Amino acid sequence: MPKSQKYRKMRIAIILILFVLSGCVRSSSSNPFEVQATPVSTNPAEMVASVTAEITALPTSTNTPEPTPTMEVAQEAGLNGYSFVALLDYNKHTLNVQESIAYRNTTGQELNEIQLAVPPNETEGVFTLEEVSLNEGEPVSDYSLEGIVLTIPFTTTLAEDETCKISLKYQLALKINGGILGYTAMQANFSDWYPFVPPYDAELGWLIKQPAEVGEYLMYDMANFELTLALSNGDGLVVAGSTLVMPVEINIYKMIEQNSRGITFSVSDQYQVLSRQYGDFTVNAYVFPGDETAGWATVENTGKALLLFSTLFGQTYPHETLSVVESDFPDGMEYDGLYYLSDFYYKNYNGSNENYLSLLSVHETAHQWWFGLVGNDQANEPWLDEALATYSEYLYYEQYLPGLTDWWWQYRVETYNPSGRSDMTIYDQSDLRTYINSAYLQGAAFLHELRQALGDEAFFANLQTYLATYQYQNARGDDFLGIMIPAASEDTNRILEKYFRE
Repeated sequence: MPKSQKYRKMRIAIILILFVLSGCVRSSSSNPFEVQATPVSTNPAEMVASVTAEITALPTSTNTPEPTPTMEVAQEAGLNGYSFVALLDYNKHTLNVQESIAYRNTTGQELNEIQLAVPPNETEGVFTLEEVSLNEGEPVSDYSLEGIVLTIPFTTTLAEDETCKISLKYQLALKINGGILGYTAMQANFSDWYPFVPPYDAELGWLIKQPAEVGEYLMYDMANFELTLALSNGDGLVVAGSTLVMPVEINIYKMIEQNSRGITFSVSDQYQVLSRQYGDFTVNAYVFPGDETAGWATVENTGKALLLFSTLFGQTYPHETLSVVESDFPDGMEYDGLYYLSDFYYKNYNGSNENYLSLLSVHETAHQWWFGLVGNDQANEPWLDEALATYSEYLYYEQYLPGLTDWWWQYRVETYNPSGRSDMTIYDQSDLRTYINSAYLQGAAFLHELRQALGDEAFFANLQTYLATYQYQNARGDDFLGIMIPAASEDTNRILEKYFRE
């Protein structure tokens, strides 16, 4: 047997065995407002030694079959489980994936088929589906893939609360300058990269929205994830993940993420890793060479925001880590446990708190609550999470930098003279500016006026009630308004008429 083939099979054997590894549980912070910044080692040798010390010796095999994902992810309380084995060819920009989904029917009715959202198929030539099978490898040939909707018929009816296993084999071929799913000379990003089970509505069916010119459009249920990622054809590669990235072998990594809306990662041979601990949370920043100063600023803003919002919103940040990834594409983008921030803001960082790098790092951190913990229909009600994330910027400045609150309103809101209703859908928007003015800026103005009408005590108490009621679910605008405004008044009616169409 050629040496290269033997080595490949040994690596595959290791990948398969790694599915038995389990994750860690984090305790809650005792004093969320106390900023305790403790540097964390970024020495790769120390990281590897720390992880491998806890792993027993792995058996090897000289005759291992091609990898097929196993389902070691526990299905807790109706959560679906996703398991991936993936091989990334960094220089060819391809990701070969075998995915298994453990699905429990919680729709309240019998199902003859299931629909998966396939966001990577939004761009032609990115996603190639090779195989579909059910349960113990029963092949499916009569599936259909139209746009971002994959429909898989069941051979027998899936009863309520019954489970099944869906297995997929596919390849991703990244496009250059593809943004959240694509590559540049600096990085390869894998966000919204896999087929997943969308939320289900008894009247509307599977909630798979279509993309628009602006805004996010996908809806996610909470789920458990495990990913084994092997890297090839690249030197000095660093993996940034939406959860702890565990190096388990040379160029092989393990990620386990529970109770999350997704799993995402980014790979680069350029990343400089900056880490600091804040209470029980670790902020990991992945920055390009020369941007370390701005990178540390994002770490500080993110860490302090995690501590503040854990108390202010009444729910501790639910993960051990939060990754901040400098991106080679415009603006920022949030995911559960990770957010991107454009290199434009790093390059234009002026060393103060009066810039977009500072306020957007806080904004994306707030999305860990208003998106991560409480989801919503981002296509039809984008204001619900974007308004809260934007207003959270103001709350951060109010707490830590009270002398800059007037600056924030002028710089962030008044400069753009927003007008109109805040509850526009992404399909109502003509361009990015009107979308931001509507969902973000008018939404923040609405929340500020509502806070003044209710008073701080009622406003924050109601906000905490909203989070506690709908955490790990998908909420609607009516749900939010029903809790925030339990009893209408002349002031609240005036505010609603000012900012909402109905």
